[in-house]
Amino acid sequence: MELPLKVEYTRPLISIQDMVNFIDKGERYLKKASEELSEEDQLEFLQGIILSPDYQREYRSKAKEESSIIESIIVGIPIPEIFLVRTGNDGIQLRHVMDGQHRLTAIYRFIKDKFSLTDLELLKDNEKFKNKRFSQLDKEIKFKILGSHLSVLEFESFSSDDMEIELFKRYNRNTKPLERHEMSMATFYSSTSLYITNFLNHNIENIEKADMSAQLIKIYNVTSDRKNKQRNHQELCIILSIINNGPNVMYKDGVEIANKYLEERSNAYKTGSETLQAIKNEFNKFNFFMLKLAEAVEYPFSIAIFKGEDKRSTKFHTGVSMVLATIFYYFDVDLNHPLLLEDIKTIMENSPLGDDTYNASSTNMRNLMSYLYKKNKVFNRSFNALKFRNNISTDIISILEKNENGAS
Repeated sequence: MELPLKVEYTRPLISIQDMVNFIDKGERYLKKASEELSEEDQLEFLQGIILSPDYQREYRSKAKEESSIIESIIVGIPIPEIFLVRTGNDGIQLRHVMDGQHRLTAIYRFIKDKFSLTDLELLKDNEKFKNKRFSQLDKEIKFKILGSHLSVLEFESFSSDDMEIELFKRYNRNTKPLERHEMSMATFYSSTSLYITNFLNHNIENIEKADMSAQLIKIYNVTSDRKNKQRNHQELCIILSIINNGPNVMYKDGVEIANKYLEERSNAYKTGSETLQAIKNEFNKFNFFMLKLAEAVEYPFSIAIFKGEDKRSTKFHTGVSMVLATIFYYFDVDLNHPLLLEDIKTIMENSPLGDDTYNASSTNMRNLMSYLYKKNKVFNRSFNALKFRNNISTDIISILEKNENGAS
């Protein structure tokens, strides 16, 4: 009987020197992934290893733990197998780490002189190694480390996303379970997902250098905890899905919207049809829209956008972000009109968020569109700073007409 899922893999031995070179390629790729890559670029990144895929939690390791890994290599104790997965479309071939991120990161950081050996156990009395960085070691020890080989289990690209999810869960059972969005990020790799991660990281890194970065970090309520748990990534997936594809009334909530968006972008990436520039263009316009609202409301993604300032309110409300993204998709926005905020408040008040009797999900897109289109007929009204584009699809109208009570 033929199994429904087939796993193809090889078990190469890769020297630490080659592994570091492959990771260097991956690091260079991460910095250019949101750009259009030439054939020369694609060859430059060939076989690169993405050491920290955007679904991996923030790297945390103590110097003692990192040093122990390097000590094992020096004395010849085998390092546990590293699991890699081939990823990419027909334009570029990369590998991301399924299991072994901390081991590879420790090795890479040591070769790059990022920490000194400390709290060694087997070599604690040997002055050649105590508190030494890689650059300070004797030449023969450097050769020994760089020439050591790591055992690798390298999977071919999976034909089934379910298979990759299952393997990832099995190989990460001893770690804290991933949230649903983290699992989707692990499975549905794409340049779009990486662009979102880079957007968050870039603005955090430049928060003290540029006013706009600081403003965007505040607007999107990007904190270390929310970013590490991929809350910010999920929220941006929801927004990008709406402002680029329009509302999808078939998904039950924001979580499903984000997951389906990652899957869609991953499929485009795999087939070589992913176009990132249009997404970046719309997101840049949306950010200017949010920056304008932030001039009047400290946290424009909060309920304060239409109920007034309240220090107790959540700084980022996903339901609010979905209404704002929907407004951006369906209306031309005059950012300089003095009544822009009033128009936004009017639409917010006519959404489920403005109905005190509404007790269903605030991120159910069908309910949101039922309120705006059918119940309160927002798209038939005249506004001062907003001009309706008349771009509601017939499919959505058909679904909403059948959805008499606005229920999911």
